[in-house]
Order: sequence, then structure tokens, then C-alpha cells
Amino acid sequence: MRLVNCVSLSIKYSLFFILLMTAQAGLAQDRELSNEQIKVSVNPETFAVTTTDKKGNQYVISAPLVKRIARHVKQDKTHLSWAFGEDLTVFVELNDDYLDVTVKSADTAHLSWPKVESRFSAFTIPLHQGKYIPAQDEKWQAHFTKNPSVSGSQDLSMQFFATNFDDKALVYVIKNMFNNKLEFYTHQKTLALQFKHEFPATVKDKQFGFRIYLVNNDPVTIAKTYRKYVEEKSPILTLAEKARDNGNIRKLYGAPHIYIWNNEFLVNDDVKNWKLLKDKIIKESAAATMNPTKHIFELFGHKNAEAGREFLAAFSEFKKDAYISKFHKSLLLRALNEALKDGVVSLKSEEVNLKSGEVNLKSGEVNLKNRELSLKSRGLSKETLNEAYPLCFQPVQDWGGAPLAMLDQMKAAGIKDAWLGLNDWEAGEIHPEFVLKAKDKGYLIGPYDSYHSIHPPGKEVWITAKFEDTTLYNRAYVMNKNGKPAHAFLGQGRQLSPVLAMPVVKQRIMGLMKGPAQEFNSWFIDCDGTGEILDDYTPGRMTDQEQDLEARLMRMAWIRDQYKLVIGTEVGNDYAANTIAFGHGMTTPVIAWSDPDMRKNKNSPYYIGAYYSSDGGVPGRYGLQAPLKDEYLYIYFDSRFNIPLYQLVYNNAVITSHHWECGSLKIPGEIKNTALKEILYNVPPLYHLNQLEWIKYKRIISKQVKVFSKTHEQAVQLEMTGFDWLTKDRLVQRTTFGKNMEITANFSNVPFTTQGRTIPAHGLLIHQLLTGEKELYIPG
Repeated sequence: MRLVNCVSLSIKYSLFFILLMTAQAGLAQDRELSNEQIKVSVNPETFAVTTTDKKGNQYVISAPLVKRIARHVKQDKTHLSWAFGEDLTVFVELNDDYLDVTVKSADTAHLSWPKVESRFSAFTIPLHQGKYIPAQDEKWQAHFTKNPSVSGSQDLSMQFFATNFDDKALVYVIKNMFNNKLEFYTHQKTLALQFKHEFPATVKDKQFGFRIYLVNNDPVTIAKTYRKYVEEKSPILTLAEKARDNGNIRKLYGAPHIYIWNNEFLVNDDVKNWKLLKDKIIKESAAATMNPTKHIFELFGHKNAEAGREFLAAFSEFKKDAYISKFHKSLLLRALNEALKDGVVSLKSEEVNLKSGEVNLKSGEVNLKNRELSLKSRGLSKETLNEAYPLCFQPVQDWGGAPLAMLDQMKAAGIKDAWLGLNDWEAGEIHPEFVLKAKDKGYLIGPYDSYHSIHPPGKEVWITAKFEDTTLYNRAYVMNKNGKPAHAFLGQGRQLSPVLAMPVVKQRIMGLMKGPAQEFNSWFIDCDGTGEILDDYTPGRMTDQEQDLEARLMRMAWIRDQYKLVIGTEVGNDYAANTIAFGHGMTTPVIAWSDPDMRKNKNSPYYIGAYYSSDGGVPGRYGLQAPLKDEYLYIYFDSRFNIPLYQLVYNNAVITSHHWECGSLKIPGEIKNTALKEILYNVPPLYHLNQLEWIKYKRIISKQVKVFSKTHEQAVQLEMTGFDWLTKDRLVQRTTFGKNMEITANFSNVPFTTQGRTIPAHGLLIHQLLTGEKELYIPG
């Protein structure tokens, strides 16, 4: 009897455990959502997700994560939700044409999802302008092995990525652009990625997620899917709509972008007779009575005149030989520029006139005879320096390396419209006549400005890091999560909190616009369009990345609206699309930031040059032509991987071009292909010019601009509606703009025939669809 009871009890317990295990296994089973278009299978414990189309083809949205206990699972035909642990809740909803996934957190945490490592053929991803990356390409895999992490806000110009299969593509639209990283790796000889989101302490509403679309496998459909999503959230403002508020935006149509290097009063070529200048300086320095040289030497000796005191210390060496060394020329020019700049700073100071006759200076009674020298209390002017040393200099209006006549030459060469950028606003104060004439020629012109870095008061390395409010350095910096100030550009100083910067933005701009800067009709704000946005952990005023971004957009909009300026920024990632008119750094970004051969090793053949020029010309960083290593050519320039994703979404809304570090002429072996890409993708060429560089490159620039301007002024007012590869190697590409124009470019080394026309290697064909007109163009 006892034996029977024990057996019966055993059977009952066994049945109980079987039922319990079955119930637990049920949680681990895939849950299915479906509609008339697709089915989606989700495993709540592993967060694996697969979709199946009407033909029965399966596409893996995410591979399984590490298994977790799934609690509170709820489901109906199109909705599924469950909880992970104590903190994470997942919501999945199947809509008519997309799967919506949202993950919410109750605490600070990280989650990596999706895990994209199925057997797809390529990634289509808006790395900068756009890339098509074959998943089994070993060189791309090697690149991501060295550089695995991609910032979701900074490296993606738009908030999506896609995986390409044979006939379909999965488009992952990122709903929350903040605190994301895409981490690439190789899985079974195929490129893969994990999307990693951080739920930081700075954020109250902790959530992220995706809309995931299954679409036809082509770049246009992928890009237009994202454009539709953007338009649903907030309509895209076209350039035509922006131009209703500021007609000057139309001056960007067909315009090359040109940085003008005239940020010094004097450059080497402004001295036409060095021997005469040296002789006069030596003679007057030895005179017993006061004269212009002696007074200038007084300025050189001022306590803040660093270059001036350096020249005085080297003066005995300067006097020795008739020959003037390059070093002494540079030193004298720096000293004179310093004194001239001090004169601009001291414009409100009382002017001292040294006229013929008796003049009382602090140094004593002076007779200058028939010479007039007008000096400021601490500086001098271009005119009076020229008068002090007659026959030594070129005409004053031509000083600085970019004479006024250069603007006439550019106009005569066919550059009808142009955006001209200056190194900073001081260049406009130094050469106000250049700014006025540029505007008179119909050009846009504006300075570089930045609110990124703050340096210790009195030790500012560059002008944009200097603010009238000297308390900023110790009270308005961004603190990282480790409790340390976030380092600014090149490790110099600290990052200024955008949330606290608005008062000094207004102070700077309002002060500048009272002077010569009021003549500018454009303004360029560095960094604000790059997506380099930060969480600020400063106790008592913690702010998140979204607040950081909102503050950046607000200051750009204020500068734009307050003075009706045409606004541009670095890169121009799409969160700024409705605020700005143009961006620099989308088409060609900064390359290999940490490669010492490019940036530190001056003996390397790949060295791209210094930030500053000793002779006042175009700095090597921007003007020196330098080859690229094969790895970088492959990743950044190989036309098989470049696609105009950004233009497919924003062509008629934002004008984007190259970063100023890598302009159209920077890489000698890529000049022709870059010229093709500018016309094919409808992005402006970008040049760095002074008079010497203009003379050197006038022919190639005017040839390119003539063709570019004609296509761009049409295409920039239209959507880019088509992009096709016409050959299997993807080296012959075609873009379409509305119903108006098709452009076909041949990046290959062999001719290509289309529509009865043969396009030579590295040439392109422009087809005006409304008239049937066709034009062949070969850059160079």
C-alpha cells in the first residue's frame, strides 16, 4: 500500500514538474505578430527577432542576445511586451509597413540591441555623406577592427542604417539619436554590428528604439524611407522656403565655397623692396632724434608685444648682413602685424598725430620734418606704416595676400556666385574693404566662429576661445561622468557648456556687428553641426545630450535671425537641417584624426601640414597637397563605396561640401574623381585661396565651376530622385534630379557607353531631360 502511494505521489510530482517546465518553455518560445504584409517572430528571452515576407523569405532583424528571464509577457496579434529583470521593459508593435520597437529603463544601464550578424550582403549606412559597405570586404573588416566604435550622433549624418539582402533591405530608423554607439565586428567572415545604447543618469525619460522597415533593396528606397519618417516628425524646410526669409540664400545656388586667406595685415609678398626697407629701418634706428622706426620700436617693446620684443632681441643679427634671412623676414612681419593688429584693437583710443614740426611725445620733443605718421596710442595703421617707408610696400589695398583685384579676377573667370569664408572676424576688421567689395560683387562672405572651447583667461590660444566673461572657464564647462572637465579641441582648455553659452554668444555677436563685421552677410559656426554633443554631470545643473543639442540649435537660429545671415556649420548632420543653409565636412570628412604620419611627423610623405603659415599664406593644413595612405583612399575615396544618401534626403534643403581640411584640391591623386563627385552628387567644390593659390589653380577652378554652377543652380532646387549603379563594379553611377536632369559619371579607367554617347574614363555626361541636351565633361 505504501509502495503504491509512493509511486502515485512520484507520478504526481513528475507531472507537476513537466507542466512547470512546459510553462517555462512556453515563455522561451517565439511569439508571432502578423499583418497582411509580413510576419514577425520575437523571442522575449533572447530578444531575437526575425521577419518573414509574403513569399516566405526570412530576414533576421536581430540575432539572439544572452538569454534572460522574461517576465510579464503580454501579447495580441500586433503587440508584444515583456520585462527584463527589474529595470528594462520592451514594447514591440507591428504597424502596416514597419515594426516599432521601444525599450524603456527605470535605471542607468546599457543595452546592446539589435545584434546584426546574419548573412546579408552589405550595410547601407550614412557614415557622413553615405557608404555602401560590402559585408565580406576584408579591408572594411580590417578598418573596423581598428576603429570598431561609431558614434550614433556624430558619425551618422542621419539616424538610420540598413542591411542589404538579395532583393530586400532592412532599414533601421533610430528613434532616439542620443547616447548611442554602433560597434562593428566580424562574425563568420562577415561584417556585423551591435547597436549599444546607454541610459545615463542625466536623462529622466530613459528609452530608445527603432522603426524597422522591410523595403526593396536599392539606395533610393532606403533613403526615401528615412525621408518619409523625417517628414512625418517635422516637415523638411527647403532652401526655397528658407530663402523667403533671407533672399541671400539663393546666392548659394551654383556657388563654390572658398576660404580666403587674408587674416594678416602684411604678408611676405606685400614687401616689394626688402633691401630698401631694411636699410631705412637700420638707418632710422641709429638716428639721434625720434622718427617712425624709433616709434615703431617703442611699440615693439610694449609688454604685450611678444613678436615685437622677439624682433628687438634679434635686431643685432638682423643688421649684420645685406642679405635678409627668411627667419628675419618672418619675424619682422610678425612684429609689424602685431603692432598693426593692436592698432585695430585700440580704434577707440585717442589718436596721436606726428606731423611736420614740433610734436610732444612721452619720449620728448620730436621734429619729423616733412613726414606724417599717424599712430594710435598703442598701435599703428596700414596707411601710416606705408607712409613711414615709401617705395617699400605694394599698394595698401592689396595687402594681406588677397588683393581686391582678385575678386575682379574671380568674377571675370566665371565665378558668378560664391561663398567666401574668412579665418575669423578679425580678418574682416583688418580688411573691411575686401568684405565690402565681395558683397558688391554679389558674393556671400562671413567669418569662422566657434563656441566649443574656453581657455584660461589671458592664455587663450585662439580668438574664438576668448570671451569677455572671464568667469566661464571655472563655472560654465562641461563635466564628464568621472567628475572631470571635458577637454576641448586639441586638448586645449575645456568645453563650454552650450546650455550656459547663450549670453556670451549674444554679447560677442552684438559687439562684432557694431563694427566692420556688420558688413558680413554669412556666418559659419564650428562644431554645432557635427553631433559632438555631451551629457553634463556638473552637480546642481546636470543636463543631457538633448538639452545640449537644443542649445546649439538655438544659438545658430538666433545668429541667423537676428542679423539675417546665411548660416553654415561644420558637417551639417540632419538634426540641424531646418536651421542651417550649408555645412562643411559631409562629402569628405576629417580623415584619420589620430594618424601621426598625417598630423605630427613632418618628415612623413603623408604629412598634411601645420595649422599656421609662417609667411601669412594658406596654411599647409589646408593648402599643402599630400597623398593618402592606401587604407584611407579605400575607405574615404573609393567610388565603389560612396553613395549620396544625404542628398537623396536633403538635396534641396541643405548644401553640403567637403571639410576645410580636405578641400577639392587637397589629395592630388583624387582631384578628378572629386570633381566628378561634386557634379554627380550636387555638392559644391571647396577651395582655399589667396592671390598666389588663385593664380596657381585658376584654370582648373574656373573650368570646374563653369560646369558645376550650371548644374547645381538647377539641381539644388529639386529633390534627388534617383541614384543607380550602371555597372557591376559600381564605378559608373547616375543621379537624377526631379524630371529635369540626369548626370552619369564614369569613375572607372575604361570608357562607358550609354544613350548613344561614350563617356571616357573619369568623365561625366549631363543630360537635360526637358530639352534633350547632352554635355560631356572631363575635369582637369
